Amino acid sequence: MARASRSDVARLAGVAPTTVSNVLNGRAEALRISPATVERIRAAAQELSYVPQASARALRGSPSRTLGLLLAALPPSPYVPVVYDVLTAAIVQAQLREHLLFPVVQPEHGEDTAYVDQMLADVDLAGVVCEYSPRNALAGQRLVDMDVPVVWMSLDSPSEQRPGIAHVHADERPGVRDVLSRLAIGEDQRLGVLVGPVYRTERLRVADELFPGRVELIEAESWLPDGGMAATRRALTDHRDLGALFCADDLLAVGALHACADLGLTVPDDMSVVGFGGYNLSGYGHSELTTVHWPLRDLAATAIDTLVSRLASPRSLPSAAAAPVTSVLPSTAVVRGSARLAPNPLRGTEAAPR
Repeated sequence: MARASRSDVARLAGVAPTTVSNVLNGRAEALRISPATVERIRAAAQELSYVPQASARALRGSPSRTLGLLLAALPPSPYVPVVYDVLTAAIVQAQLREHLLFPVVQPEHGEDTAYVDQMLADVDLAGVVCEYSPRNALAGQRLVDMDVPVVWMSLDSPSEQRPGIAHVHADERPGVRDVLSRLAIGEDQRLGVLVGPVYRTERLRVADELFPGRVELIEAESWLPDGGMAATRRALTDHRDLGALFCADDLLAVGALHACADLGLTVPDDMSVVGFGGYNLSGYGHSELTTVHWPLRDLAATAIDTLVSRLASPRSLPSAAAAPVTSVLPSTAVVRGSARLAPNPLRGTEAAPR
């Protein structure tokens, strides 16, 4: 359905377009427009799902160069590297492509899409990169219904493809499989998997596949080092058969390393510790963490590039019922000193530190 215009509302209500503008901008009383006319215009606008365009209000004559970035709801600890990497990479790439970026975070509560309408009313958007999440599906659909080009961006492999012009996503599994398949732990030992609240399951499924029946799920109260340290201390005290720890985030791994040191365990001789993310941990004093590089910066940049390129080619803009996957970015192993690993037979040598 094409986005309704002010002229469409005017035709349905039987008035001039300027009258529509005056009513919807709150000037009806001052201009002595009759209540019956006001009601007719408001009814027409509601019937057509009319949202005033920022470009119309600004009287722009050229195409918008502003892109939207619609992020899923923020995690309980919003100042984590995941949010920083995605947001900054998108901003930088938009600037490199001579566009502005308007980021919006999905409200934590509620299922309606009123905030999408407000975003379209306030900003003239050429298109939107929409982070895939089950709750973001309604917002993305609303954008597509309003003829806004949507590129979906998934931080892991999506469970479905939503309507849009393209879909880019990361694949968490390759790097996780590379590292965990080479972990040197005894056959009578278990793998501890440390997660925070509301965790993603894709990277954890690899652990279950490689260590069937030998995975101990450890849940921390936060994704920050303090949460990882407390959860690891409890786990290592309660489960003496743990031979290694796979942490679903590098900040959790920092806490796990502190817990191991407090309990007198040497890493990696007594306990291998593996992280996920590939963040710069030099500020935490743990530059030797074996981890998995999650290509979030490249993913955000690719999503912006895809949208800008499609906007430059009008034939690429029609939305498909299932947006085609145009880019898949795999995770990669980052082998350092915190885990005992067998050599990679496909590579012949260890992965270079990042």
